Amino acid sequence: MPLATLQPLAIHHIAVTTADPIRCAQFYCDVLGFRQLPRPPFNFRGAWLYDPASQLQIHVIEHPHPARLEGPIDTITHHFALAVADLDEAERRLAAHGVEYLRQVNAGGYQQIFFRDPDGNHIEVGIYPPTVLPT
Repeated sequence: MPLATLQPLAIHHIAVTTADPIRCAQFYCDVLGFRQLPRPPFNFRGAWLYDPASQLQIHVIEHPHPARLEGPIDTITHHFALAVADLDEAERRLAAHGVEYLRQVNAGGYQQIFFRDPDGNHIEVGIYPPTVLPT
């Protein structure tokens, strides 16, 4: 008898590591519009952030050695992507906050912008077509 699939309903949260959870949480709130949520009293510092429109959470976790990628923005490294309705507005917001970014059209013809948070975690925003399943 084959095993049933896991059947995920949605992505609940993404965790990012940081050396400075206050600075990192402020970035996600100010630049991306997330809001802070109450967080259990873990034995490490951090923040739970929430976007009401997508219901996505970002869990900011203090780590003594956060994964930090330096150098140019890397579009093929680990990252998470957020769908947006207006890429020009996203670009204006990043520029207004002084965030370095790379805007491009990928091989599939999708407009996207890559940037990093203060700890070097890569983020992509873009306008994506609906998912089409093969028949």
